[in-house]
Amino acid sequence: MHAFTVAALAIATLATAAPHTHSHSHHHHARAAEPVAKRDASTFELTVHNNCANDRTFGLFQITPAFEMIQMSEAEAIPAGHNATISAPFSALGMRLSATADKGIAAQWEAQTLFEFGYSAYNALTGTAYDLSVMAGSTDGIAAYPATSACESKVCSSVGCALAEAWTDAAQVLGGSPADTVCYEGAQDFKVVWCPSA
Repeated sequence: MHAFTVAALAIATLATAAPHTHSHSHHHHARAAEPVAKRDASTFELTVHNNCANDRTFGLFQITPAFEMIQMSEAEAIPAGHNATISAPFSALGMRLSATADKGIAAQWEAQTLFEFGYSAYNALTGTAYDLSVMAGSTDGIAAYPATSACESKVCSSVGCALAEAWTDAAQVLGGSPADTVCYEGAQDFKVVWCPSA
C-alpha cells in the first residue's frame, strides 16, 4: 500500500471513527482483544493525568473499519489528582483513550471526551495522527502534549475551544477537519490530561 494511502486511511479512520453522534442504525459488534503488551518497539506510552474532581477509569478502545468497537487495554482506575501510564500500539488505526472504560464496550459509542489517534505514514515518515474530541454531551475538558516539541499540543475545555484544538461538532468535517493533526516523528509518547486547569 502506498504511504500516502496509509496516511489518508489514518486520517479517514480518525474522522469516521470520531465519537460524533451516529444517526445510522447499523449494529455495532463488540469484542475484547488481548491487552497491549508492556512497552516495546511497537508501542508508545500515554501518561494519563486525571485532574478532574472525581476518579476516572481509563482504557484504550479501537473502532475497526467495519465499525466494531474493540477493547484494547485493561481498564485503569486513576484517582482524582493522580496519573498512570498506558501502553498504546504504534501501528494501530482508529484508537481512542476513554475515561469511561468501567462502563464497558457498548458505552464507548456515547458522547464523551476522547483522545483519538492512529498510525500514519507518508513517504519515509511515520508517526501518529491524533485529535481531541469534546463533542456535545462531553463533560470534561482534555489536553494532549506530544513528548516532542516538534509536534502540536492540543487543549480544549468542556465548554469549547478553537476549531483547530478539538472536534466539538461533526460539521467540522465540512471545514477540512482542522482538529486533526499528524506528528511524523516516529513513535512518540504523549501526556494526556483530563480536566486541564488552564
